Amino acid sequence: MGAIILLVGLLGVVVAVNAFSADANARRELRKAPKRKIAELRDGEVARLIGTVSSHVPPLAAPLTGRPCVYYIARLQTQSGAKRSWQTVITEERGVPFIITDDSGRAIIDPEGARVSLVTDRYTRNGTLEVNDGLLTAFLARHVKSGVLVPPYRYEEAAIEENELVAVLGSGVREPDPTATPTAAYRGESPTVLRLAGSRRHPLVISDSREGTHY
Repeated sequence: MGAIILLVGLLGVVVAVNAFSADANARRELRKAPKRKIAELRDGEVARLIGTVSSHVPPLAAPLTGRPCVYYIARLQTQSGAKRSWQTVITEERGVPFIITDDSGRAIIDPEGARVSLVTDRYTRNGTLEVNDGLLTAFLARHVKSGVLVPPYRYEEAAIEENELVAVLGSGVREPDPTATPTAAYRGESPTVLRLAGSRRHPLVISDSREGTHY
């Protein structure tokens, strides 16, 4: 198993470089994209929206901390190479549709297939597999089926939580809003809500980084 871990560690160098490049590219795209208010975005227009997160469906539980969230990325890293740098060998990533709100309105965000760049805000180290925390044990059980991890290793977790500010780059369409009050309908209006969902060719870009939310 030691040889397998070493091989995974070597492959992790490539994975880590690619992940870093993907994060940098996503944040660069967000900085360059035109900003729009949710109410201003036209159907099919590509722009960056910035809003505060709230739940649209029951939230997830982040795998290492258990905190409620709408998206998470959890990683296990080991040290490898001559410089003993940290390399990612396991990544668990998941999200559910959520809502962002600004001072002009709200939008439903479907993160399936999105390019997501999050700021890591939880971190822990462990020297062996015998961790006391049940969440860490369950995380390892899902990904390490046999053998022993070679220490040192560490865990990282990033999550999009309720009331967090995020930036979303993409295009959307307006659809009937089933949660709207009947008042608008009485005035002859058809309440709508903006929904952003990417495609394989044009995925959404989502980030909670300062580059995306403050520029």
